[in-house]
Amino acid sequence: MRRLVTRIFLIAGFLIILIFLIQFVRVPYRIHSRGIVMPVKEWVLKKDASGILVSQYKDNLTNTSTQYMVTQFQRGDLARFQLREGLLNTGEVSAGDTIGKISSTEEEKRYVELKAELLVQQSLLKVYSTGEKPEKVRMAYESMLRAEQEYNTQRQLTDRQEALYNKNYISAEQFELSYNDLIVKQQNVNEAKANYQSLITGAKKEEIDYINASIHALEMQIAEAEKRLASFYITSPIKGRIVGLRPVIDEGNIFLTIADYSQLIVVLPVEVYKLPYVFVGQELVLKAHTLGKTYDARITGIDNSVQMLGQRQNVFVTAAMNEGENGVLSGMLMDATIDGGWITIPEYFKRLLRVIKSN
Repeated sequence: MRRLVTRIFLIAGFLIILIFLIQFVRVPYRIHSRGIVMPVKEWVLKKDASGILVSQYKDNLTNTSTQYMVTQFQRGDLARFQLREGLLNTGEVSAGDTIGKISSTEEEKRYVELKAELLVQQSLLKVYSTGEKPEKVRMAYESMLRAEQEYNTQRQLTDRQEALYNKNYISAEQFELSYNDLIVKQQNVNEAKANYQSLITGAKKEEIDYINASIHALEMQIAEAEKRLASFYITSPIKGRIVGLRPVIDEGNIFLTIADYSQLIVVLPVEVYKLPYVFVGQELVLKAHTLGKTYDARITGIDNSVQMLGQRQNVFVTAAMNEGENGVLSGMLMDATIDGGWITIPEYFKRLLRVIKSN
């Protein structure tokens, strides 16, 4: 009887302890993954297969990529890009530093032609606004006086011819010839006066307005050409280090890559069924086996799309390292352990069953 009671107490005590462990004891929950190290910002300058020069800027911290510049040239243009002399020996560049220059024969030729045409139009405006040279004005004035003198002489002759015609001393044909000469001389006077007036008053307002409009259009085209030529000086949008990248497959003839190592980013995949236990601000520990060191980091972003890795659904998570480089290189793989906090034993087995079911 006493043994039975003892057994009952032992069983009851074991159950109480078990219930206590299940309800109150907590265990750590960890999520394991492997990520790749990236600089916080990158800027790549390359040429694609069609010959277009493209520079791409990417902020790995926010996972945003913007197109910084696209330069396309006319067909047949002998364009050439050249890196700044000694640039690769510097190792580092600052924001705004010149990386290289594009030389375009067609653009430079067009700019020179526009400047020459502007000089021509400005010269025409000066001529039309100030009038002709004094020699031309003097010659036009003398032509007008000569035409008036010839008209007056012909008028006197025609008056005498008219008097003789009225007395029947000359025929009608002779008088008509003299009168026709008078009409011609009068037209010559009108033309000479008009020519002289146009020379002393300058060009018509419509002609001057047309020249001014042409000058304005040329100035706008020159300004656009100067902006385009200025854009041929490629500058770095970020401060960083020149990366010596040797791609296995060169898809787009990369001229240069500049990386900002002021902060390092680790991008790692997390399986979808573990995503509810991951949040921004969560801490994790990174381990580089090649260096034998561990680093602290904090999650800064979680993608909102799923990608398949090894036939499993994953979401990429971005974490920022708390320390500097300290021997870490871009592209290095690191094991990551995400701190999921402390949970109860039932919750732990619940999550474990979820993992088994998903696998």
